[in-house]
Amino acid sequence: MTEKLLYLLQRLLRKTWVRCVLFSLVGVLAVGLSMLLGPSIPEDVAVKLGSDAIGSILNIIATSMLTVTIFSASTMVSSFTAVASSATPRASQLMIEDTTIQNTLATFIGAFLYSVIALIGLNTRIYGGGGRLVLFGFTVAILLVVVIVLLRWIDYLSVLGRMGETLLRVEKAIIKAMDQRLARPCLGGKPPRHGSQGRYTVLASETGFVQHVSMDILQKLAEEEGGALQIHVLPGAFVEPSVVIVSSDRPMDEARCQAVCSAVLIGNSRTFDHDPRFGLVVLGEIATRALSPGVNDPGTALDVMATSVRVLAHWAQGLRRQDGPAEVMFDRVSAPPLDEADMLDDVFVPLARYGATASEVGLALQRALASIDRLGHPAFGQATKRLSRYAIERAAHAGLFEADLQGLRDAAAEVRPARPV
Repeated sequence: MTEKLLYLLQRLLRKTWVRCVLFSLVGVLAVGLSMLLGPSIPEDVAVKLGSDAIGSILNIIATSMLTVTIFSASTMVSSFTAVASSATPRASQLMIEDTTIQNTLATFIGAFLYSVIALIGLNTRIYGGGGRLVLFGFTVAILLVVVIVLLRWIDYLSVLGRMGETLLRVEKAIIKAMDQRLARPCLGGKPPRHGSQGRYTVLASETGFVQHVSMDILQKLAEEEGGALQIHVLPGAFVEPSVVIVSSDRPMDEARCQAVCSAVLIGNSRTFDHDPRFGLVVLGEIATRALSPGVNDPGTALDVMATSVRVLAHWAQGLRRQDGPAEVMFDRVSAPPLDEADMLDDVFVPLARYGATASEVGLALQRALASIDRLGHPAFGQATKRLSRYAIERAAHAGLFEADLQGLRDAAAEVRPARPV
């Protein structure tokens, strides 16, 4: 299976309807097994074990599951709306793909369909006594699963849609994408030569954001033509038909150009997969909304800075733990590494811009930059110094009180000069 097919399969499995269909198929399978295993059970045994009670239990499940499913779906939509309005619409995608929510809805819908199909079978008298007993056993098991899921769902509703939970989800998505990039700094290929570009280029086939690059497909194409390919865009980059996505030193016919384009998956929006910078952009958007005059919630901006320092520390520590250069998995394909300085800009520039009039935000920003600087990661050194100056200039331009502005300058002194590489 190619990386592209695996990525598309993972995206498909995150759809709510897929899990609902799978859970519903389990219910249908249980009904079918009841018909298959029923004849092997004696009638007198089935009667003694209470198989006649199955009808009333199924009626209760069918009635209650329909109500619970509608309630859960409305609660889910309300939570998505709350996240989009209080944080950012980009963060709601993490809620939509949340496995707990999807499994809960799938369990309720699957139990509802199971009970309806089982009731149809009972009313048409296709089950004997043994079949009713097997169906009774499956019903008890499904009822137990529903009770466990329902209790978990009630506890989960207490945090669903809250700002702290949203920040935690974004942080986990960033760390997951960072870990993928740490394991494959250049997407598993070789680092490119500085400023190099092949003579023959492939332009983007459509307009949108790069979501995934299938390195194995590009490696195979490079091996077939006996040359090498160079990728010029990373997941998260915006491209249109004039942008070069891949170049080569060898000429490529139309079929190979189309194969290269198919290896670079382009969509309408950025995703958290393979794109650590997108998560940092989302953190910046959350802070921007919190600092807007209509919301005026500097506490959330402080939480965003704490989250940003944690994920950037995770990145720096991950690089420090690496023993030597990363393994090159695709030796005929080169790709650019992640721009680490831009990672800081994604989240701290909005904080400096929209928090310029709030001294507490400015002080926290200077301290956050000082914390990142103390990580000792060379790529962060110049960026922290530049952002520190930028934040003070924004505060001065916004007319911050002179005593507060001096406090920012004092805090900025903790951001040490950039270390030599």
